[in-house]
Amino acid sequence: DLVIGAYFLSLPIEKLIYNHFINQARYKILDNHFLNVVGITGSYGKTSTKNIIKDILKTEYNVCMTPHSYNTPMGITTTVNNYLKKIDEYLICEMGAKKLGEIKELCDIVYPKMGIITSIGPHHLDTFGNIKNIINTKFELIESLPTDGLAILNYDNNYILNYKIKNNVRVVSFGVDNDKVDYYALNIHYGPNGSTFEVRYPNEERFLFKTKLLGKHNIYNILAGVALADYLNININKVINVVSQLEPVSHRLEIINFPNYTIIDDSFN
Repeated sequence: DLVIGAYFLSLPIEKLIYNHFINQARYKILDNHFLNVVGITGSYGKTSTKNIIKDILKTEYNVCMTPHSYNTPMGITTTVNNYLKKIDEYLICEMGAKKLGEIKELCDIVYPKMGIITSIGPHHLDTFGNIKNIINTKFELIESLPTDGLAILNYDNNYILNYKIKNNVRVVSFGVDNDKVDYYALNIHYGPNGSTFEVRYPNEERFLFKTKLLGKHNIYNILAGVALADYLNININKVINVVSQLEPVSHRLEIINFPNYTIIDDSFN
């Protein structure tokens, strides 16, 4: 009984401490008038997309990024309070959720101006209850953006494509299968050195990209970064160069070349 009593007595204190750290992070974000926050959510592809975008933005800006899978309120708060510097111009936040309202909670801490949804699928159905709740939760990011913000969306995903956005925010789309998008990847080839593909931009110009990464999912992740880079007017040659130098995550479709054969190490999966 004493243990239970002590637990309930400590709850308000824990909540006070929790709110103190969140308010501290919120104030730090609002106090930096040069800071732009990029929120990234999705059922899969969040971490890879975050890392690609960090590498692209670093060519021109000071960037802070949530490390590892710090995609919860305390993870993001810890990042802001401990790692975000005054000179940082971009904060890239991976945003995870297991139930309705959790992405909105994260947006109310860091106030993203740009939002990316990589994918939507039936992940965490046990806590969400149904796919509609998953869709609505992911789109809390887009609905929280300011009207002068930017939404970057994967239009190969029907859950994303068919969602009716209430926010009057600018939307740019990307895809591999659906060619009625702003940033379309085509002429995709895979080989022992990785992947090559073209990206058709909104002005119909095409650029050739080479990457050591394999897999369609990685092309989606790169397309999200390409779309954001174009919006920020980052030189296309810098983007092509960054993409060519991206390293695969260990044991996730990692190419290992030997003189007479090639191994694709996907042992993580």
